Amino acid sequence: MPRGHNANDLVDNLEELGLSRYEAGAYLTMIRKGSLAASEISYYANLPRTKVYSTLKKLEKKRLSIVSQSKPLICSAIPPEEAFREIVKLYERRSKNMKKIVDRLQRITEEQRPKASEERRYYILDPNSTLEKMKSLIANSKSSVYAILDSWGIQLIIQCQLAMIKAITNGVNIRLLLANQCIGNENLQSLPEDIDLKIGNVTSNMIIIDSNNMVAVDSSNGKAALFASIDIFGLSQLRSFETEWNNALEIRQIVNMRPNIVMKANKLVKILESADIFGQISKNWDEPTSALIKSAQKLGIDIFDTGIDEMLTIIDCALRISCSGCLTHDKINNILSIRSKVGSESVSRWVLLLATYLKHVGNDPKIIRDFKLNGVEDTIHIKLSKPISTKSNEETDSD
Repeated sequence: MPRGHNANDLVDNLEELGLSRYEAGAYLTMIRKGSLAASEISYYANLPRTKVYSTLKKLEKKRLSIVSQSKPLICSAIPPEEAFREIVKLYERRSKNMKKIVDRLQRITEEQRPKASEERRYYILDPNSTLEKMKSLIANSKSSVYAILDSWGIQLIIQCQLAMIKAITNGVNIRLLLANQCIGNENLQSLPEDIDLKIGNVTSNMIIIDSNNMVAVDSSNGKAALFASIDIFGLSQLRSFETEWNNALEIRQIVNMRPNIVMKANKLVKILESADIFGQISKNWDEPTSALIKSAQKLGIDIFDTGIDEMLTIIDCALRISCSGCLTHDKINNILSIRSKVGSESVSRWVLLLATYLKHVGNDPKIIRDFKLNGVEDTIHIKLSKPISTKSNEETDSD
């Protein structure tokens, strides 16, 4: 990392904007020293050599840097004013949305309160008080902690780990509904395994504890509004959360996968779970599934133009999302195995897709079914006509 107290402050500030500590250090180094080779960035930013290339790729993807295609790689930071323009606008919008949320909640309170009832108030907390209050509420929760979080909110909730562990130990159900951009966030790997994780179309930071307390946090400044004994509108917010939760995507099994892989997998899940599409697919393994291929193309996925490594990774990810399954590769016997925990119909669809793909790339598949004792098919093996070699073999073999 760039050295010095001020540099550390800037790293912390950049983390608040959604960068990891490695990304923040690399970006500051390029801002201070100009265009550098990857090895130089590793040295000046004090980054592990095993992390520098992935860090630079993430910065490029976030449009914070430019990476040349020459050897060695030369990296340059995009000027801060240009790089963070959209992020600043996003935080300004969130600040306005935060005020609208508070005003809306207050109106609901006033509308539902009888004239003779006790007035209910919310309390504004500064950033330090917000964190401490969250820790206290979570640690002392009795039944549930439900949260809607963006990438900034994840950094806040990760500081409540001990409180969450205490709550889980006491039998509290913790659900975190995350914004789409949170996929791939390094902090997700640090969350306790007993926490339920999903992603959805959310943009704010809100935490509901036991349906009695709610904390709405402004990610632009860290301040929060605390609503105690929220009663009617608390139940309304809880119902809204449950609706979003039921429509959200499960990600506990895929927190370590690349965001673009997850998005493609999610699109394929929606296609293969469509009754209309599956009704058009022939049960004859030798016939191409043109309806499925065309549907994928409409969503921006050209299956036949996808490399074998990426294709297997996408299907493995999709199986984890849709049926708690997985894809493994037995390199010794040259067999791919697709597993599902919800029965044969789900796994058969993915086998059909993969078999069509393999046949297209010149590797004729032979389907071998595997039945449980109760007769429910949950695993199908695909014997390949010739070996394949992929990066994902090592990953899937370990499942």
